[in-house]
Amino acid sequence: MTITQGEAIINNVEKAKRFFSDYKNLMNCIPGVKEVNGNNFKVYVKFSFLTIEIKGIVKKHEVNGDNIDTLITIEGPGIIANIDTLITINGNKIKWTTNYEVDGPLANSLKKHIDAQASEISRQIVECSISKINQ
Repeated sequence: MTITQGEAIINNVEKAKRFFSDYKNLMNCIPGVKEVNGNNFKVYVKFSFLTIEIKGIVKKHEVNGDNIDTLITIEGPGIIANIDTLITINGNKIKWTTNYEVDGPLANSLKKHIDAQASEISRQIVECSISKINQ
């Protein structure tokens, strides 16, 4: 399991709670999302010279006070990933921790690329979310 984490400043705590209470807001901040249908989505990711379709599903989205726990599973050619993100709103700060596991025939050969991409995508989702909250 690999972990990425960070924190960011928010302007409006109540707006942040409303934003994070709906998992669709997070889905719309995932880079490359082209289709959303309920808790299912499709992402198109550039990998070298290829564009790959990845299917995702939000399996869990729980809001417990100032903690938001979301589990997403994504499947692509030769890869299955489980991404569990915990967001904590603490005053005007948001702290986030993402744990992810990647399996499948291509997981080992693409580990370095997947690790770099997962960290970057987590950062982009949080930046997008913060941008929308602070508007």
